Amino acid sequence: MNSMQCYSPNTLDEYQKIYSGIAEKNILVFSGGTDLMIGRHELSQDAIIIDISGIAELKGVEKKENKIFIGSCTTLNELLYSHKIQNDIPILIKAIKTMASEQIRNRATIGGNIGNASPAGDTITPLVVLEASIQIYSPESNEVKTIPLEALFSGPCASTLQNGEIITKIIIPLFEDKDIFCYFRKIGQRNAMTITKASLSAIAKYSDSKIEWIKLAPGSVSPVVKRMSKTEEFLQGKKLTPAVINESKEIIGKEISPITDIRSTKAFRVLITKNLLADCLSELINRH
Repeated sequence: MNSMQCYSPNTLDEYQKIYSGIAEKNILVFSGGTDLMIGRHELSQDAIIIDISGIAELKGVEKKENKIFIGSCTTLNELLYSHKIQNDIPILIKAIKTMASEQIRNRATIGGNIGNASPAGDTITPLVVLEASIQIYSPESNEVKTIPLEALFSGPCASTLQNGEIITKIIIPLFEDKDIFCYFRKIGQRNAMTITKASLSAIAKYSDSKIEWIKLAPGSVSPVVKRMSKTEEFLQGKKLTPAVINESKEIIGKEISPITDIRSTKAFRVLITKNLLADCLSELINRH
């Protein structure tokens, strides 16, 4: 039986050198490893594991030019307790607070949560409504490219990352207008340490009793996380009357495509998503 090889580069240059020597092999790259521990029995014995969590270039939070730059190997707790971003992206902080336990958040990284590409990934829906983009490093070309976050996902737990490519940074544009409503809520078996049955992230601008604009992204209810463009378009410029809220619930119910699995049924996920939207819109009205 072959023994598993493991590498822990400290720089992107080291990662590139390691990768170039084993490029044809069965490689698994990870950062926090919290999901890897659950699925370790599925790893083939000839897998070569590269732990990139020690790469200093992939850590930390920086704010410049109306954007926030987050290193992909920054842990969830580092983000949760970062004073730099508390007031700028409260929707992401709100989502991270609901994730896992203190111990797991000390290891789990934002890049790992995104790279896993799970429709239930709780950092993904806030980042999608924030219109985040990501930087991706390729060890083959030794170059970095930037893509919209949504372009990363190709299916449930499947991404568009090519050979050896890794996420290096998450880039979040900031709103000049500080009076932005944000909403994140997820439904699971219990309040903490739960995998999401359905969730909803929303940010909106509300003035003169009307929605100027709204961005919506539900989780766990489609093969990939995506914006609800039809529901957003319907709500834009509308006064939130009971009839408008009811119609928006029907629209979002048709936009999602949930499945029945071990955690929940398709019908229940549709119902939860509709109710989460109604809850979000009610909260929006009550704030103003």
